Amino acid sequence: MKALNTFLFLAISLSGLAQFGTGIDTSKYASYRLSIRIANNRIAADPNNAEAYLQRGYYKDLLTDFDGALSDIDKYLSLKPDEASVYKSRAKVNYERGDLKQALSDINKAIELKPDFQEAISDRSTLYYKTGDYEACKADLLVLLKHNPADLSRILYLGYCETKLENFENALNHFKSILAKDSLYKDAWSNMGYCYFRLGDNEKALSAINTAIQIDPRYPEAYEKRAQIKISNGDGTGALEDLTKALSYNPFLVTSLNNRALVYIAAKKYTEALSDMNLLLQLVQPRSELLMRRAKIHEELGNKELMEADLKLAEALKEFETK
Repeated sequence: MKALNTFLFLAISLSGLAQFGTGIDTSKYASYRLSIRIANNRIAADPNNAEAYLQRGYYKDLLTDFDGALSDIDKYLSLKPDEASVYKSRAKVNYERGDLKQALSDINKAIELKPDFQEAISDRSTLYYKTGDYEACKADLLVLLKHNPADLSRILYLGYCETKLENFENALNHFKSILAKDSLYKDAWSNMGYCYFRLGDNEKALSAINTAIQIDPRYPEAYEKRAQIKISNGDGTGALEDLTKALSYNPFLVTSLNNRALVYIAAKKYTEALSDMNLLLQLVQPRSELLMRRAKIHEELGNKELMEADLKLAEALKEFETK
């Protein structure tokens, strides 16, 4: 069972850090389109009405017409090029369309125009985290904490950054500082447990994660982390129970799907492993290692045609991944 450890990975939710909302209330589609028509009329009356372009771009974004929204925002900026808040809006649209590099460029322009733009710095910390630049994310979080030292969510994400950088002692210090102010902060307990686990102290790890579960018995990420510890202790049955519990609260938790598939494979429960792998590959960007793993499951189940299809796709992806 210990051989599974090399496949385990940490999935940290970004829900607390993300500043860009992407939800759309479909009941408001009609009002969004009406607002666009009103903006169209304003632009027809005055083609240089910058605010009308911004209004139209805002509602196009809500309708997920990202190209249209960017076109209108660009028109606004051609008329008023020094508006930091509009570059922040442009970053939001690029973030939603998946262009994180351009979103970062836009948010940097906003901060260049308004160096103490706290909301933009907060957005940039999100983008740095999403793009894996954890040192830059830390720098922005420290700037934000100078203005609001009591913001525990920022301290939490400092801990996340240190965890990603494998500076586990530093991460522990951040999580402990949170708990000194709020002893019921479940995310601090859970992630402190993960740090202890990575430092090889499974006893302290279990104690911290169990505390998180006591605070919130429906906390899927805590069960997920506890499962990793159980796997390292050779307790596949206990790990399976925790991973199943995690997925009962969040059926789309990709780390738990990944790890439960591995536990099923180790237990030679290939039908169950295939079910998890199929869902996992619907939720994440396919990678060659995942497809090769599913191919092995198909082989064990005697599905030669599906095995060969997965191996063929895995080889194609491997060439792409190594470029």
